[in-house]
Amino acid sequence: MGEMRGEERPSTGWTLHEAAKAIGLRFVGKNIPMPSHIFVDSRDVLPGSLFVALKGEKADGQDFIEDAIMRGAAGVICRTPVPGSHLNKLLGTDIPVIMTEDTRAALRDLSLKWLDRVNPALIIGITGTVGKTTTREMIKAVLCFSLKVHTPRRSFNTDIGCAVTVLEAPLGTEILLLELGTNRPGEILETAKTYRPGFGVITEVGPGHLQGLKSIKGVLEAKLELLGAPSIKNLSYNFDNPLLSRALEDSGEELGLFPVGFKSPMYRILEAKSVSRDGCPGVDVDIDTPTGKRKYRTGLFGEHHSYGLAFASVLGDRLEVPSTEQVKRLSSFKALPGRGNFYTSAKGYLIIDETYNANPASMTAVLRALSAIPSPMKKCAVLGGMGELGEDSLQWHRSLIPSFEGLDLVLLVGEPWGSVFQDMLPVNCRTVDFQDLEEIFKNRLSPGDLVLFKGSRCFQMERAIEILENLR
Repeated sequence: MGEMRGEERPSTGWTLHEAAKAIGLRFVGKNIPMPSHIFVDSRDVLPGSLFVALKGEKADGQDFIEDAIMRGAAGVICRTPVPGSHLNKLLGTDIPVIMTEDTRAALRDLSLKWLDRVNPALIIGITGTVGKTTTREMIKAVLCFSLKVHTPRRSFNTDIGCAVTVLEAPLGTEILLLELGTNRPGEILETAKTYRPGFGVITEVGPGHLQGLKSIKGVLEAKLELLGAPSIKNLSYNFDNPLLSRALEDSGEELGLFPVGFKSPMYRILEAKSVSRDGCPGVDVDIDTPTGKRKYRTGLFGEHHSYGLAFASVLGDRLEVPSTEQVKRLSSFKALPGRGNFYTSAKGYLIIDETYNANPASMTAVLRALSAIPSPMKKCAVLGGMGELGEDSLQWHRSLIPSFEGLDLVLLVGEPWGSVFQDMLPVNCRTVDFQDLEEIFKNRLSPGDLVLFKGSRCFQMERAIEILENLR
């Protein structure tokens, strides 16, 4: 395959000099079309892209400008070099450079100027403790039938990620999908006011990022900040969450509300049933919509996906996508890497990859989903810890014990599991380290067994998958 390159915008777009001028910043170097790929991490830079040197808590992008250029960055946004800085030599080359005192503010301001040019018909803002990215991609799958839809290329859910997503939106974008995440109060409000979504989605409210948000009430308040954006006119939300439903009933906001859920008065999930098709997981979902009942026969892992299907149905109906097309597109939807995708390894193990991240809500959902799969083969869960749960972390880990029921083997890898359980482990569970896994896999698993891997990003549970895949 040829080398992947950052594409240039069509001639109707900006040049870098025009971009700098639009936000009142100094520009030096050769003028080029505004790159269509924007990066804030030099390790990700593609040839032909724009590198924005942000100053973070642990690293300063200014120190990695030369690395970005070596990797092919076509342009740079950076802080004005101080006298004597080695970066001053950049100013004598053809490399286009936009200089500022605050690169984060420049990225935001540039994205807002570009958003005005793109001028999408609708911006959809998605937040929630779980399911943001999968819901986003389900909505995209439906709306792409008749509309030009732009989404983040990764799970970009911070103000920086939203700015990058906007700057990468091509002219002609009709629907812009943004994710709004948070680990501190005020973050979603700030991002929503900046990027002005007109339609909001709240997938769920549960224990996540408790280190910054402190409590479930804090999580709820953070998600409801989405409603603080004056642009929000419509909201779809998880009706089955009583905290969220009550808060919206009491909010007094004049919004078009589109609840979904098993108890919902609209878009009611009538049934979600785990099935096995040719030895692989699937889930069959029936949803009662205002235009009639729809049957989705999917190859997805877990009944929790029924909410994403319902949210996508809401947006599909609002934007007049035919129901037959919605059913067709969602029934063939494939799970994203690390978010429930599954495959059979070379040795015949059915691997379910949930390694992208974890919190108590998502962990409980996938463990129940694994138990519910009708299969004669063993079911094994290999679990890392859950991060950012604050002072109640041990209790949240212990709360998972009932979800281990129905599984043949549960391997709890590393800390904090040892501290969590000590003498209270169920008989089907073991606390282990990564170096123990190869021997356990050899002795306890057989080809055809179902093996689920999940944990917070910081625990890098993909390493455990590699151990199983490389068994001799």
